[in-house]
Amino acid sequence: MGTFKPITNTNLYVEVINSIITAIATGELKSGEKIIEQTIATEMNISRAPIREAIRELAAQGIVEYIPKKGATVATLNKKSIEETYSLRALLEGMAVRLAIDNMTKEDIQTLTSLSKTMTESLKKQDVENFINCDVAFHSLICQRSNHSKLQKLIENFVLQTKLYMRMSKYNMLINSSLSIEYGVHDNLIELIKNKDKEKAENEMKNHIMNSGEVLINYLLKKDEI
Repeated sequence: MGTFKPITNTNLYVEVINSIITAIATGELKSGEKIIEQTIATEMNISRAPIREAIRELAAQGIVEYIPKKGATVATLNKKSIEETYSLRALLEGMAVRLAIDNMTKEDIQTLTSLSKTMTESLKKQDVENFINCDVAFHSLICQRSNHSKLQKLIENFVLQTKLYMRMSKYNMLINSSLSIEYGVHDNLIELIKNKDKEKAENEMKNHIMNSGEVLINYLLKKDEI
């Protein structure tokens, strides 16, 4: 498998998580396929310990299914589960941006603007991974500024699923040369945050997340994967 490459990062299990998510998103690992720990260990030149840790985390978020003594397989996607994930994310992150607005500094808004610009540049270069990293950082900053620790923990429960679903939809857009529709996708939200319009910002966040879910579902339906 070409996805699993040697690494030197001290946070090995995080790199393994990202590699498995990418392999699933690109179709290298398919729904129901068994994840072979030894194969990954050999290709990444690491022990099996961080792989097991990664699998535990992925299983906790429903991305893989783990059965003791039998191992892990890629979880089967289904439309209802995806809809539930995105609808709950929309509610939680809508609340997060409403709470965050009063806590946003000029520096925070500059950071959001810079991340949005980098996302557009990444799409133009067809750099899907950098786009996703910046997108996650964008949403993470808003979540942090909500100053609501329990809300943050709830949102964090969806981080890995979000990365997987984003990779699936963005790689699809890349293949079909439709990444341009994502240009400046967060700019309206940034303006609403600047203007401290809590209600519109909350609705904008909700709509953005729900639209992302629809894009993914339509893509998977066309591929008969759900």
